[in-house]
Amino acid sequence: MTSQRPVYTAHDPSDLVNVLPAAFGFVPQESLCAIATRGPRHRMGFRMRLDLDDRIPPEEVARLVHLHLSRQGAEGAMIIAVSQRPEMAEQYVWAAERGLGSIKPVVSVWATDDRYWTTFADCEPAGHPYERSLHHVAVVQAVAEGQEILASRDELRTRIARETGQRRHWLDRAADEQAEQVGALLMGARADEPSVDVARRDVGPLLDRVRAGDALSDGEVLRLAVWTISIGVRDDLVAQVERSTSGQMRALWQRAARIVPQSLRAPVLCLAGFAAHRCGDGAQALICAETAAREEPEYSLAMLLLQIIEAGISPDEVSAVWRGEHRRAG
Repeated sequence: MTSQRPVYTAHDPSDLVNVLPAAFGFVPQESLCAIATRGPRHRMGFRMRLDLDDRIPPEEVARLVHLHLSRQGAEGAMIIAVSQRPEMAEQYVWAAERGLGSIKPVVSVWATDDRYWTTFADCEPAGHPYERSLHHVAVVQAVAEGQEILASRDELRTRIARETGQRRHWLDRAADEQAEQVGALLMGARADEPSVDVARRDVGPLLDRVRAGDALSDGEVLRLAVWTISIGVRDDLVAQVERSTSGQMRALWQRAARIVPQSLRAPVLCLAGFAAHRCGDGAQALICAETAAREEPEYSLAMLLLQIIEAGISPDEVSAVWRGEHRRAG
């Protein structure tokens, strides 16, 4: 993904529902989605998705939607629910629209697989028929540009699922070898040289290759991952995630999460999560943070990432604060 956010066009509510897979990277099911808009042409920007769960009061969902959209500077909002329980979805859509405050509602719609309804006064009580399809022009365009559209949110977990079997044994041995080499580098460094400087000299060229779109070997990815044991190096790697190359960094650290030993999973999952958040992939960022927190409950960076996502803090704000703190710490 590049620094330019893809442009999606929706001419009516059915278009908007069919844009969701391209906007989120997977086909939302039983979900309430909100998309921030700006300007007179309602240009789409920040988007968020919540599970539709009737155990959570609609007013609480509305509060979260307003919190996140307002923190992102939304001028307008599109509210879309997809559910096979339209009566329930309707309650949440109306609550979200009523809770927007000063944010202007552009369109609010709830849909099953073949009918949709809106909050417009002239909406037919029986809804409007439409076709939900992955052949919508926005999805076709996204796929043509290299975006992967997954069948469900659960499939996002497969991107970071740890490899098993015979290959797992080989990868663990290779990680041990890389750890020995990194340890030798640190032992041979000057006593006054920060480990961050040693790491930059060692793996800086690898990161440059990733940014340029080159593929790394398993050994090279493991070499990068071994350095994340150092909190200082790990934080420096987070600070190096640029908006323009966040897609490459997300792919790198997702791959690392699949191949590293269990002892390295938490830091690389957090790096994958921060990179995903930086490029606007909130769903993947949340899954990375949740997985890291579940596998290593005391890992503080995972808790921080979860708080950032849940508070709706913008990627640009996180990056600016992180770099400022990192410079002061250095």
